[in-house]
Amino acid sequence: MVSPLEYEILKSASRRRSLREVAAGLGTRPEDLMRYVESLRARGLLQVERREVEVYELTEEGAKYAREGLPELAALRSAKCGDVCVVEVPDTPEGRIVLANLARYGLRPRGGRIEASREDLERALKAVEERQRLLEALAAGGEVPREALQEFQRRRLVRRASRVEIYVETSADLSSLRVAQMKTALTSDDLRTGAWREAVLKPIDATIEVPPAPAPVPHFFQEFLEYVREVMVGLGFEEVRGPILEYEFWNFDALFQAQDHPAREVHDTFFVEWSGEPPEPPPPELMERVGREHEAGWGYRWSREKALGLVLRSQTTATTIRALAERGEGTYKVFAVGRVFRPEHIDAKHNVEFHQLDGIVVGPGLSFKHLLGQLEQIARALGMEEVKFKPAYFPFTSPSVEVYARHQRLGWIEFGGAGIFRPEVTRPLGVERSRVLAWGWGLDRVAMILLDIDDIRDLFAVDPDKLAEYHRRWRAFKRTVGSSGRRYTL
Repeated sequence: MVSPLEYEILKSASRRRSLREVAAGLGTRPEDLMRYVESLRARGLLQVERREVEVYELTEEGAKYAREGLPELAALRSAKCGDVCVVEVPDTPEGRIVLANLARYGLRPRGGRIEASREDLERALKAVEERQRLLEALAAGGEVPREALQEFQRRRLVRRASRVEIYVETSADLSSLRVAQMKTALTSDDLRTGAWREAVLKPIDATIEVPPAPAPVPHFFQEFLEYVREVMVGLGFEEVRGPILEYEFWNFDALFQAQDHPAREVHDTFFVEWSGEPPEPPPPELMERVGREHEAGWGYRWSREKALGLVLRSQTTATTIRALAERGEGTYKVFAVGRVFRPEHIDAKHNVEFHQLDGIVVGPGLSFKHLLGQLEQIARALGMEEVKFKPAYFPFTSPSVEVYARHQRLGWIEFGGAGIFRPEVTRPLGVERSRVLAWGWGLDRVAMILLDIDDIRDLFAVDPDKLAEYHRRWRAFKRTVGSSGRRYTL
């Protein structure tokens, strides 16, 4: 016997098809069919093959343009036409990208603007509208010509990835199958009327052990991380995200950290041997500029090969420096919350995997006083009562400080470092008029301070009693912060 849905799967797979096609035909998602597919396979009614296939997916920038439109499309649509058509393009990083992209269609800039005949403008507009249509088709899961994919890859609007595709084909005679409704529980009516005899009963394995008592859901530390995000957004910051598997370039080189710096040894960083397709590399021209800064500032021959080595991200500054490289000059505030990895000796205040809050504030005229004020504002907004600063040294900031807060039982704990990015960091990224305030905080230690936890390992505890206790402390903390208005009176 098979259930009605199982019968529909078998009927749809009368010839070899992907599970995505079968699911689309049944108006559902492939993942919703998996348990039925596995059941049919186990009973010898369905052949299942898993194959890795190459796919193209939109990057964050590509997804944005698919939603909002390519910047060159907006520029062309804003053209003012008389004897000639004029397209005004602002002198910004995005404006320069627009000029470069329009040059492909024969529209050459003259002093920050484009002048073209109406015919040339309409020809370019038609081509760009077609590119926009293809980008939207890709976002919707449609097929796109390889030529367009290659162009989108060059522009870093798509990236190549791989996924496992499941193919299914029926191996049973459908006419010999009996179709009946599957039941996971029987009612008194089923027993009284005998309807249970016409149903497919899901087997029950009484030998399976009862699972342990569930921990509070969601986990208190996960809620704490979301709380940090909420506070930062409330203070006017925008969140940015980055990969865990990172190039040494973003993790170290772009931060003016010399290639022979002790932090880049195996006892301080997890280096990765990667046999799959590597992540998208940094722009070559940016790498050249950073390399020149290293050779001029540190006095050694900079290695491009070492910069392209892969590591597990050891600091979320790798994410905020990406944002700085992408946005360049301006006035803005961004932050990142994420996991980082270091081969630490595990004890009450150290772990090999922990979470960081990283932030930058970019703008002209910023000073060290602005930095200290920003740090104190964030600390108080999160709920820390006492914070102090000590002078420090970091390769990529000057001046620099370490940030401390008082733990009820452990005393003063260092939980972060901060400073102003050195010119050697910002100059290769095209940031010369603005200053950049930067910091990185260990959120695991911040949670210890705020929730009176004296062992960092307890943030990942699995003991239900401990989790229940910390969940109670977290709820009490949230009530205290919410009632005091501390986050809204800075």
